[in-house]
Amino acid sequence: MLRKLIKDNTPTFGRRLLHKANLHSGFMPTVGDVDLGDFKRLTPFNDRFGYDRGGPIDRYYIEHFLQKEAASIRGRALEIGDNSYTMQYGRATVTQSDVLHVDASNPEATWIGDLSAAPHIPDNTFDCLVLTQTLHLIYDFKAALRTCFRILRPGGTLLLTVPGITPIDREGWKDTWYWTFTDRVLQLLFAETFPGGSIEISSFGNVHVATAFLYGMGLPELDPASLDYYDPQFQVINAVKAVKNAPLA
Repeated sequence: MLRKLIKDNTPTFGRRLLHKANLHSGFMPTVGDVDLGDFKRLTPFNDRFGYDRGGPIDRYYIEHFLQKEAASIRGRALEIGDNSYTMQYGRATVTQSDVLHVDASNPEATWIGDLSAAPHIPDNTFDCLVLTQTLHLIYDFKAALRTCFRILRPGGTLLLTVPGITPIDREGWKDTWYWTFTDRVLQLLFAETFPGGSIEISSFGNVHVATAFLYGMGLPELDPASLDYYDPQFQVINAVKAVKNAPLA
């Protein structure tokens, strides 16, 4: 009661101080009274996704998702680019680790090609596909998802993450950064491309995280409570666990 009385009778500058001390979570500045502080700038603090400030914020969500779904990373697994996540989360249960890459000079690649046009990869080959932050770089992403469905064994799992609210790469991927995805469009896409399968969509982010990510802040600069709060209006990362349907015996 006393705290409410103080908040209700404190002038704006005092309420701002209470808010900064986590004593007034409902403080809302009036029009013209917003304190932009370090955000009053036209360029980000860092234009490399926060790599120079302790690591990208979005990796927090990607890696928590993969940790949660680690049991699905098993048997023969295919990852795009390299197999770091396959080995990190499925080392004990993966019997064969494959890597798909578009560049034949990549020594880690066991398959070369574009996921949207890969007829050389046999049907029903993999128990798991790990596809993190890749689908937005493929122009014909529907064809890529059809390939994923085709090359998964019945009962196999696709673990996919895609950007929602994000900066666009200035360097290597700038010319092929085509898309972002909402949870709703992923629901529609997977209803089309994984017919009869089990589909689980997860979303992560809020306005504070989205703003920090756009400004290039690093993961250590945000606290877990801020990272774990979810507001569906500000989807920073969306993730999908899609299990290919197994025909009835």
